[in-house]
Amino acid sequence: MNTSSQLPAPKYTPELKIGFDFLYYLSVLAMVVGAGFILVVGLSIPAEISERHTDIEYLFNARVITNDVTAAASEIMQVDGKLKLNNTSGQAAFFIANTDRILISGIFSLLAFYNLRKLFANLATQRIFDLENVAYVKKLGLIILVYSIVSPFITYLCGMAILAEIGEFHEQLQLSPYVSIPIEGFLISGALLVLAQILEYAFQMKQEQSLTI
Repeated sequence: MNTSSQLPAPKYTPELKIGFDFLYYLSVLAMVVGAGFILVVGLSIPAEISERHTDIEYLFNARVITNDVTAAASEIMQVDGKLKLNNTSGQAAFFIANTDRILISGIFSLLAFYNLRKLFANLATQRIFDLENVAYVKKLGLIILVYSIVSPFITYLCGMAILAEIGEFHEQLQLSPYVSIPIEGFLISGALLVLAQILEYAFQMKQEQSLTI
């Protein structure tokens, strides 16, 4: 039973729905193009290690140490985040880095945009207090929560696998797998799950008021 057909649609809802539709289809296109890029470039990497000059972009913890051979090694810079390593000897490392960066992250983005566009499609048609909306908000919270949990493990394991193949990239650069806890992801997912509960209570109250009237 739809109990919200007489309520006006929230402001800017149709425009936001169009925006999320655009982002969803753009993400689909990006994943298709990205998969093609991974296959074309990855399969063109020479089998002979000495002939490889692979560029790899991924998340690492990096320490730059002094090149003064007369002094004890000391850290002069530390960088944590996305780095681009040029002319490496990696082959599997290329597939690992881009599969995580393009495909795995892309799948979670697609799931999030899909639920957002469905949610705003309901809101644009004045279906505000609707159980479908509760489900969409709850799914959004769960998607972000799952990604926030698995992403650090995937990033760490992929970083280990990449470093295991390319070895010591540069004598002055010490690389290690990236470690980070996405606190903002947990906060956002928690807020969305609570919001889903509030929307469910609002739906129940709206139904009770309609039955009373």
